[in-house]
Amino acid sequence: MERVQRKLRRLLAVSGLIMVAGLVAVFAAIFYRLSVADKAMPKAAGELQVALPAGTELRSATATGDRLTLVIAAPDGGTEVRVVDLATGRTVSTVTLTTGGN
Repeated sequence: MERVQRKLRRLLAVSGLIMVAGLVAVFAAIFYRLSVADKAMPKAAGELQVALPAGTELRSATATGDRLTLVIAAPDGGTEVRVVDLATGRTVSTVTLTTGGN
């Protein structure tokens, strides 16, 4: 009987050590990801001005990484999508959406 209790105590100690090692690994992974995420974030550009044509209406703006996507409604009913580089403030691409056509 005493032999079985020693084996159970040893098994309990080993399983406890494995659980502690697993928790340490999880917290180490969380700490690592948080420290890497801070370095990967782009620095704020400060104040940025984007000129829109007169009579247009900004429908939505979405920032992803170092790009800003603007959806603009033109006075003639068309829609334009502009992608702006946040670091330089220049327009990277412009897509004009029209209805009808070929």
